[in-house]
Amino acid sequence: MSRAEPLYRLQLIDIDLDQALKQLRGVEDALASNPAVVHAQVELEAAQQAYHKIASDLRALELEAHGMDDKIKENEERLYKGNIHTPKELVDLQREVESLRHHRAEMEESMLTIMLNQDEASQVVQHCRTALDEATRHWLEDSINLRQERQQFHDRISADEERREAICSAIPHSDLEAYTILRSKKPNGVAVSLVRGGACGQCGESPSSVLLQQTRTGTSLTNCTTCGRILYVG
Repeated sequence: MSRAEPLYRLQLIDIDLDQALKQLRGVEDALASNPAVVHAQVELEAAQQAYHKIASDLRALELEAHGMDDKIKENEERLYKGNIHTPKELVDLQREVESLRHHRAEMEESMLTIMLNQDEASQVVQHCRTALDEATRHWLEDSINLRQERQQFHDRISADEERREAICSAIPHSDLEAYTILRSKKPNGVAVSLVRGGACGQCGESPSSVLLQQTRTGTSLTNCTTCGRILYVG
């Protein structure tokens, strides 16, 4: 067995570990939060805020209307009691009452419009709440499968780690160190390149016949002169 072979087998395990860990993170993220649920929550909160704003506006208008009703009643009582002594004061008070009544009628129309808007906003809130319930239900159903996947990835990772530990125990420390350094430097994490058709499987460079012979012999580690990866002839 060449010195590069256990490193190549170790790399296959490491690549599988990388993939399993990445997929596990995706499952963990999906279990932690669900985009559809988050979106439905945001929509519901926005709908509730809109509803509360309309309800607040309606309450403010109702309070103003009650105050205006009191003012109209007060002025009408002054008119009916006969306590006004000048015609001008009487005319001014009558005009004020008419103006208040006119304004009060406009307020009534405004309140009716706001109440209609409130009904519509309430329906939107209910629709959003239903959408959130539906999204949550689907998420909970999906979570059952996700938890199963998570366990499968945990089992796969544990098995890979056990295999890795067994292989590493049989690899010389210097070879393992060279592999680890190379793997950390390569973007794809490939430190050992399988020679295919007499060329480096990663960069495509063809090593010299002498280097290729050394790689086949496997008595020492050989590196691609272009990409620096450890060469392995399977």
